[in-house]
Amino acid sequence: MRRLYVKSVVDLPNTKEAYTPAIIKTWEALQAPKAPPHWTTVFRWKNRYLNSGDDILALVDNTKNKGNRTSRYPVEVVELVDKAIENRYLQLERHTIQETLDYATTLVATENRLRPQSAQLPLPTRRLITSRTEAIPAFDRYAARHGRSAAVKRFRSLLRHRITSTPLERAEIDHTPLDLMVIDDESGLPLGRPYITACIDDHTRCLLGLYISFEPPSHFTVSRCLIHAFMPKTELKEKYPAIRNQWQAHGVMRELVVDNGPEFHSTSLENACYSLGIEIHYSARKTPWFKGKVERFLGTLNRSIAHGTPGSTFSNIFDKEDYSPDKFAVVRYDTLKEIANTWVTDVYHQKVHRSLGVPPDVMWARSIRPEDILIPDDPTHLGFILGRSEKRVLSHKGIEVYGLHYNSPELTALRRKLGDKLDVEVRIDTSNLGHIVVLSPKTQEPIKAPALQFEYANGLSEWQHRVCKQFAAREMKNYSPRGWLEAKERIRELIDRDFMHRKQRTRAKIARYRNNDASVEASGSLLSNDANANGSDFANPSPMAPDAAIPLTSFDIAEDKPAPRSRRITPLFRERTHSEIAAEQSDRVNTNHD
Repeated sequence: MRRLYVKSVVDLPNTKEAYTPAIIKTWEALQAPKAPPHWTTVFRWKNRYLNSGDDILALVDNTKNKGNRTSRYPVEVVELVDKAIENRYLQLERHTIQETLDYATTLVATENRLRPQSAQLPLPTRRLITSRTEAIPAFDRYAARHGRSAAVKRFRSLLRHRITSTPLERAEIDHTPLDLMVIDDESGLPLGRPYITACIDDHTRCLLGLYISFEPPSHFTVSRCLIHAFMPKTELKEKYPAIRNQWQAHGVMRELVVDNGPEFHSTSLENACYSLGIEIHYSARKTPWFKGKVERFLGTLNRSIAHGTPGSTFSNIFDKEDYSPDKFAVVRYDTLKEIANTWVTDVYHQKVHRSLGVPPDVMWARSIRPEDILIPDDPTHLGFILGRSEKRVLSHKGIEVYGLHYNSPELTALRRKLGDKLDVEVRIDTSNLGHIVVLSPKTQEPIKAPALQFEYANGLSEWQHRVCKQFAAREMKNYSPRGWLEAKERIRELIDRDFMHRKQRTRAKIARYRNNDASVEASGSLLSNDANANGSDFANPSPMAPDAAIPLTSFDIAEDKPAPRSRRITPLFRERTHSEIAAEQSDRVNTNHD
């Protein structure tokens, strides 16, 4: 470009009147740079070009080489400044530039005391500190001041995106404490902040399952949320008449994305998902964006039903200031459940989703037919399918679980057929220890066995049982099942008597012991299953008959049968082999590397 301007004036006299028309003509042809160069600029280009013997390199822009190229400070000062930055600025305490400058000045002053007057070092300036810190890569600088995990999160880059094509292809599940203080339904006293477990469909953004309780995140809360997700919410409007719309989203998903919480890394959950044909995907450590949809939903839920409500604890203590949540709490526990179900059904599912362009409820209806939705064939068995999986020995005493013994005529027949002592797998519904399910070693046939101490164990959760055992041992010096039964009644009397005088944290534990949150809402099949958890369905403790066992079939439905409203799947009670576990772990490692 410069050469063309020089060629246009090389034979012209060196005057403004001669140069200007030629420069304008050349600029109109090139339209570069943005404005025509001044005639004196072209005159300098011409002189440099002619003095170099018509060498075009003389016209190359050399602006980048302007300025000083050597440091204004001795090497010793730069080294001391780098040391100050390393020991002050690049620390998790996040010292400021001024504090770093003060420390660097102190280091240089200390060095000057050891030097003669003629060899004194100049003191560093704020500009030097700033230039040296800005020379450090932004990622390294942020990692040093905030931690590597925070730096990875801040500087992450979206290179690939998982896209789903149908509902129930992929679902995400997670927990969070609700930013709201809840009060007791009867006494009106503050109980504390409940936990929310949510499972969301990746494709439609519909919420599949929701579970609210005072139970901390555990396998129990995960299983209750999944049960709610699997089954239709047929009786939701009967339980909450104010709800206007149907909660359509339900069914067994193909993939379940979880984080690395201990409640997700359990053999019980893996076996349950394996029985139902669900593949578990574990996100990498400290990478919540791998399941960002459920993370965003939980934040939206908290802001919508908790923030701005009397008793809100806000998202952090700084927002709370002088506000006392327990003083202004007015939302009762049962009311909170109704609010949450109403918000999901009538607000979240009906509001246009920014990413979808349509409401999630409409997206669900457009994307899947009712007959394509997979649900378990027997909802009453879900408590055991998703229950805790453990190995036990079956003997003449039956099976011992948590100090309780279980036996039935069917187990006796199984021992007579296969041997007097058998290693068996049991499935335990931890919300109700009245029964367990024993899987036959060869056929994996489920056999329901009642507790021999049925009066005590029926309707009792595993956590309640543990509390009763501890109370009986500490207060009554009794370690027998009869002592546990007496402790159970004593604890119930103490709760009814002292609930009004307990502190808030203790009242939250009492609410957990009362098992107020043992039920899963919004589903007709599940409501009947909740009755099981409370003992109403176990009035007859007879074990399950052999012909009522769950058959081993695939997910297929015979073509000659009419298509039901929802496709029912039969869980395969089968334990994973070592080779299958190794293959799954290898796939997870390869997925994380990708």
